[in-house]
Amino acid sequence: MNAVWLIGLGLASGAAAGLLAGLVGIGGGVVIVPVVYYGLVHSGASADQAAHVAICTSLAAILPAAIVSSIGHWREGRTDMAFLRDWGPGIAGGVVVAQFAAPHLKGAFLTGMFGLFCLLAAVRFGAPNRFRPLFEQSPNATFRHVAGAGIGLVSGLAGVGGGILTNIVMAFSGISMHRSVGRAAAVGVVVSLPATLIAILHSSSLQQSGQLGDINLSIWACIAPSQAVAAWFGAQLTSRISAEQLSRVFALALAITGAAMLHSSLGS
Repeated sequence: MNAVWLIGLGLASGAAAGLLAGLVGIGGGVVIVPVVYYGLVHSGASADQAAHVAICTSLAAILPAAIVSSIGHWREGRTDMAFLRDWGPGIAGGVVVAQFAAPHLKGAFLTGMFGLFCLLAAVRFGAPNRFRPLFEQSPNATFRHVAGAGIGLVSGLAGVGGGILTNIVMAFSGISMHRSVGRAAAVGVVVSLPATLIAILHSSSLQQSGQLGDINLSIWACIAPSQAVAAWFGAQLTSRISAEQLSRVFALALAITGAAMLHSSLGS
């Protein structure tokens, strides 16, 4: 696996992750984490070290794409500051806990459960007209804080931007698919910013040259630019797709995510 092949793989995976980030608001970690993980293992890193660096690098690469995607959705009126005010603190708190807990956890069980959850949720989004919201009114503050902490915790442990869980929670809360996508994109910033800062400041005995804390800089440089550019185009494309079609695109992303995570957990 030579350097040119690795760079090409990074650019391609970044573009795919960015398109998903802009189109349906998910960070794209499900694309990036496996690519980085297997690349590091092939280069001689241990499985545990590769998994931790892959998650941290993924979350750091999500940040530019999440900012670009959020700006695109904000310009179209699909996200709002009130949402970040109400949900942001819980999400950020969950991410911080996840970043400190992640080095001490194997995560195979959590990954498997999250994968199974994604497959079940794919059924709901694949047939959007057959399901009704769980809440007739906007969730109260307690639910927002608890659900937000759950979004941040699971996203931080799995190395994803939080868009998957945010879209699911918003759909259950009766939010339209387009506004749900805009809010999910904003959550990517809330998840990736504190995770990136903690990963930069963290120093371990496993750290190697070319790393900034737990972030592999060469891999980040291959992935992040193409991811950010693709995220902008994905955000523009969202306006041209109906809510029903958007829901089904998200269902497909959920199904792929769920299958990949279940496969990963069974192989751990």
